[in-house]
Amino acid sequence: MVINRSPSRYPRRGGPSCLVIILFVAIAAASGVLFSNVEQVVEVIIPTETPEPTRSAESFAFSAQLYNRDGDTEKAIEAYRKAIVLDPDNPNYYIELISLLTIEGDAVEALNIAEQVSLIAPDDPDVLVSVASAYLQNGERLAEIGEREDALNQYERAIQSAERAIGKNPNLAPAYALQAGALIQQDRDNYQRSNDLIDLAIALDSGSEIVHYYRGVVLETQGYYDRAIESYETARQINPSYLAASLAVAYSYFYTDNRQRAIVTLRDQIEETPNNASLQDALGWMYFLAGQYPEAEATLEKAVKLDQSMVRAHAHLGAAYFKNFNYDFAIPELEIAVRSYEASRTDENPLTDSNSIYYNYLAFAYFRKDPTRCFVAENEDSYTAEELFNIVLDQMGPDGIRGENAKVGLEDCRKARIDAGG
Repeated sequence: MVINRSPSRYPRRGGPSCLVIILFVAIAAASGVLFSNVEQVVEVIIPTETPEPTRSAESFAFSAQLYNRDGDTEKAIEAYRKAIVLDPDNPNYYIELISLLTIEGDAVEALNIAEQVSLIAPDDPDVLVSVASAYLQNGERLAEIGEREDALNQYERAIQSAERAIGKNPNLAPAYALQAGALIQQDRDNYQRSNDLIDLAIALDSGSEIVHYYRGVVLETQGYYDRAIESYETARQINPSYLAASLAVAYSYFYTDNRQRAIVTLRDQIEETPNNASLQDALGWMYFLAGQYPEAEATLEKAVKLDQSMVRAHAHLGAAYFKNFNYDFAIPELEIAVRSYEASRTDENPLTDSNSIYYNYLAFAYFRKDPTRCFVAENEDSYTAEELFNIVLDQMGPDGIRGENAKVGLEDCRKARIDAGG
């Protein structure tokens, strides 16, 4: 007989086998070892992060050269700043930084760096050339905002620094070019000396963008616009990032009635350097002079946003708002400009035809917004329209276009007084 036994549903009775007990003890022992050495285990599983090696000044300078080669001037400037922090006694880093800052048009910062390096290497001819460049550009900046006396002082310092550089090394072409540029900016009657210096600079180094740029400045000041344009274009070809050359050639095109080429030149440069206030300001002002006031307003707003300290950009934007009948916006912008011009106005530095127009614009904006502002200032920091018109008449005389406009404004104000019962 066959008996079919099914497996029991219940575990076998009795304790664990010897094998199970041995395995349990082994696991427990291993766990104890593991937890007692947890730090070492973690280090093996997650290795300690190796710190990044500290970069040297030389490596930052090399990076700056690569950035500059690729046209990324902003990153090149930042890299040279880091190199200077790590090696503040190396004048070459300062020289390269000043060069980039002047190319970018940052006159104030270039002068600041120049004054620092002057203390480190006061007799180095290359340092002296960089210092001359910084002084000259700062003088041009001051002249633009009407501070003529301070500008003349900067030109003189540029001349002296360039002369010292030539004394140390008579073969430094940029030194002659900078001296020529400073002399012609200082006084147009210095044209003969400037011509001689720039000819010598060209003979020494015809491949220098600085030499060709200041050759253009000397030629333009004498009225040789076509030849100046050639020099500016050569400077741009040598160094496409040289913004001063782009600005100069654009203005030269504009004032020789090649307006479309001037605007295209600036547009192309802005595509490469969109955050430069001087380029935006120049383009906006050209739109203004061409009668394209909406385009001028939009472009000049960008310029002011990029550089709140640029007085001429405020003046130009105020003028664009005025032409677009936006007097509420025009008044504060024009007030910024007029206050700056008034602060620097002296017998030696009177109003000019180019800045007196903003006095008239501001006065007419006051009148058109509220005729009583002809004779009542809104607050103690404001002007009246009559004050502004009288300043223009006193400074410019009654016969020129500015004086004629001021006389019209005063007549409007006289009628406003009568209407107000004054």
